[in-house]
Amino acid sequence: MQPRSYFTRLLALSLALLFCAAVFIFYQSSYDAQSVQLREFEEREANTVRVIEWLVASKAPYASVESLREYILEISKRFAVRVTYVAGGKVLAESGLTPGETDKMEDHSQRPEIVQAMQEGLGTSTRYSTTLKTELLYVAVRMQAAAGLSDGVLRIAVPFSGVQQSLADSRSRFMTVVAAMALCAVALAIFLVRRTQTMLRSFSQVVDDLGRQEASDKIRVYPGSEFKPLVDSINVLAKQARKNMRHLHETRSQFEAVMAKMTDAVAVLDQDGIILAHNAALDALLDNPNMPPAGRNVLEAGLGLAVYNAAREAFDTHSPTPRRFATTLLGGKIADVDLVPYTTSKGKQRLILVLHDITAMKNAERILRQFVINASHQLRTPLTSIQGYASTLLETPPEDMDQAKQMLATIYRKSQDMGEVVTELLDTASPQAESQARKA
Repeated sequence: MQPRSYFTRLLALSLALLFCAAVFIFYQSSYDAQSVQLREFEEREANTVRVIEWLVASKAPYASVESLREYILEISKRFAVRVTYVAGGKVLAESGLTPGETDKMEDHSQRPEIVQAMQEGLGTSTRYSTTLKTELLYVAVRMQAAAGLSDGVLRIAVPFSGVQQSLADSRSRFMTVVAAMALCAVALAIFLVRRTQTMLRSFSQVVDDLGRQEASDKIRVYPGSEFKPLVDSINVLAKQARKNMRHLHETRSQFEAVMAKMTDAVAVLDQDGIILAHNAALDALLDNPNMPPAGRNVLEAGLGLAVYNAAREAFDTHSPTPRRFATTLLGGKIADVDLVPYTTSKGKQRLILVLHDITAMKNAERILRQFVINASHQLRTPLTSIQGYASTLLETPPEDMDQAKQMLATIYRKSQDMGEVVTELLDTASPQAESQARKA
């Protein structure tokens, strides 16, 4: 599976962090805004209930409960709130209900806002109203007895719909701002990522082009100062690599020139006995244009079983000691073979194979042996006769001069036969010697 782009992952992570931060800020701001608005709402309604308290107290005296109910209903209409007056836990007046419904209401002495108002003078509570089917804020204030009124609690109820709508509007505006910021951040991130990717591709191109002489070896433009150390390192690396490439090119040219001028055949073998490289002298030695040795096993190339076994033994024993031996190749030529093991920078074993053609020298040695054998055989008989007659004449010369003359004539004739044999042998050996001299 191909790994995803680093910049894609970085962009995704940045967007995820941005989204999480936006969500956190949104909820934190919503919570703070809700708290602030709720506090402001409670303070405003607390002022409202105090104003209503003052109005109710200012209206005293009340002739009856009915007059209190009528006045509270009028206040409720003017302030658009639900007003309730509770005395001793009993609801005396309720702006939203008829007198009959008000008399049937349950005891309110344990309502949270009533309890708090009786203890602290002002009480608030938020809960769902089963009567109005909505969330309400209840604000209650304790009232002292007035003409026509007993001690009690004046309470107003205000729905949360306005606050909730205000909060919804605030959330909507905030989400719009966050969405706009997120889009701008995404656009900026994509622009920066693409620009950075473009520059990194140019960096990579410089590194890829190091092997070409015509490629530029210096980066001059980069997106920001944070890339300068990387750019400087690449420029130094490119310059050094260019220098090394030129040196390697010159070394390779010299090596190829030396290999081409060598009269000895040279080949490089891998661990499987495959010829990785060779010079022209090896082609001339094998003399088989239909089967070039490059990429072939030493047996397939025609170097013979002895060379294959020696190479195999050198690889198996891991011995760094060079070896030398003579062998006959499959084409019939005789060669002195040198095996030199070595190890590459990656730890792979290689073998340098050097073959010196000694076929002509071996043929000259064979001709010389044959010449000596023939000469010794053809010269031995007349030489024996000459030595025998000469020894007889020296040790027991015959008294008969005719007999002595015959012996001398035989010696002379035998010496002539030896001269003819020597001349014939020289004539026979001379062309082969000249041919050997030319080959040497």
